[in-house]
Amino acid sequence: MINKLYVFGIGGTGSRVIKALTMLLASGIKLENNFDIVVPIIIDPDTANGDLNRTADILMKYQNIVNKSGENNALFGTKIKTLNQLTNENVPNLSNNFKFSIDGSGQEFGESIDYNGLDAENKSLIDLLFSKANIKADMTVGFKGNPNIGSVVLNKIVDSQEYHEFSNSFNEGDAIFIISSIFGGTGASGFPLLLKNLRTNDAGRLNSDLISKANIGAISYLPYFKVSDNNNNEKEIDSATFFGKAKAALSYYEHAIFKSNAINTFYHIGDNANNNMKYAEGKADQKNDAHFVELAGALSIIDFVKNIPLSNNNNDTEIKEFGIENGIGKLKFDSLGQVAKDNLRVPLSKLYLLSNFIKISMDNLLKSTGYYNGDKGISKDFYNSDFYKSEFTPFLNYFKEWIDEMKKNDISFMPFHDNQDHDTLFDFIIGNEVDKGGIFSKNKATGKILIEEANKLIKTGILDNEKQEARFIKIFDTILGNQIIKILN
Repeated sequence: MINKLYVFGIGGTGSRVIKALTMLLASGIKLENNFDIVVPIIIDPDTANGDLNRTADILMKYQNIVNKSGENNALFGTKIKTLNQLTNENVPNLSNNFKFSIDGSGQEFGESIDYNGLDAENKSLIDLLFSKANIKADMTVGFKGNPNIGSVVLNKIVDSQEYHEFSNSFNEGDAIFIISSIFGGTGASGFPLLLKNLRTNDAGRLNSDLISKANIGAISYLPYFKVSDNNNNEKEIDSATFFGKAKAALSYYEHAIFKSNAINTFYHIGDNANNNMKYAEGKADQKNDAHFVELAGALSIIDFVKNIPLSNNNNDTEIKEFGIENGIGKLKFDSLGQVAKDNLRVPLSKLYLLSNFIKISMDNLLKSTGYYNGDKGISKDFYNSDFYKSEFTPFLNYFKEWIDEMKKNDISFMPFHDNQDHDTLFDFIIGNEVDKGGIFSKNKATGKILIEEANKLIKTGILDNEKQEARFIKIFDTILGNQIIKILN
């Protein structure tokens, strides 16, 4: 039976962790226990958010690559679907771009609760609970670190068309994972509300009984960055409040979530280094650099799915945190624990080598003589196709950007170095130097080896019946996998 994993990413952190998960799936990491479909659902009132829209574009490009190249590969081998694609109905208002619409979020908070239409007594109550600044808060850029506002607005998500279709498409064996931060506004308010609604068996909602009993995992982020000053004293997001908000949220979670065992597995992670992000209240300006803890969060999703059979036999909430084996500052593969290292080293190296080959050695391949450029290989027209120019190559650019951004933090992830050319292509993994040859020894680092292997693979004829897109992915899936094993061993 094919199972689906619904991944709810709440706020900017949710978008960035879903981006990291997409990169892992593209590199060939698979979900275990027959989870073959991932359904990302991004909940963010700031629909113009730079992190959200970058992640949505990455997801769409991933989807198009899989749709055209097939699923029987390691690279890009897991299906990613929107809620719309899970339904057989034509639902006009249902999003097909992974974004979850939130009723009332595109206006001021006071407008969303009809503050001016309240009677005097209810206005007085609202005035006790919310400041004048809260009531005038512009929610088109999110909740700006105000979970009290977010808790009111996000409580409406169960009435949305997206939640209705999520419930309709849920089957026995499916599971749910929730990503949020607990030091801001959207994530801190969204996670407990979403969990409460998921665990409520509402007889009026299809499959609500299944959902209320489903395996649910979550990761909540402690502070892992600060925001720089915005050159004036009127900033609505203040890093100095992050730890206070996190402590308050954890105290609430202990009583409302952990003691009632409302969640099967809970992960938490943070970073106390001084990673300063550019001040932005939202919209396109909020586009933070990637951070290793987001990659670790994506690994928690892999771990959650792997251990679902164990959590089925355990009624108590299991709490996990991520740790590293050694190293302060610049993390490499050898800095990680054995499980994380085993999960990441081959797949990420494989996709990184593919990215480098396209950039450095593809011209050499196209100029070479042999079967790859012949009738049964890859045609010259392929490189002008939408698949190659508008989907595959831009996705690799996003991947390289993601890897490069993780190098910039105080606690950085830096497993690769960048000083390769065609003849030193394989010498890119820090800690795994490859022999570049000499007068009496053969160069084992040259990209020429991949060109030779590509020609040999085409010559076998096993890819003759594949479409150009599928043939291209399968060629590099095979030859890169073989070469990475040699490099690492």
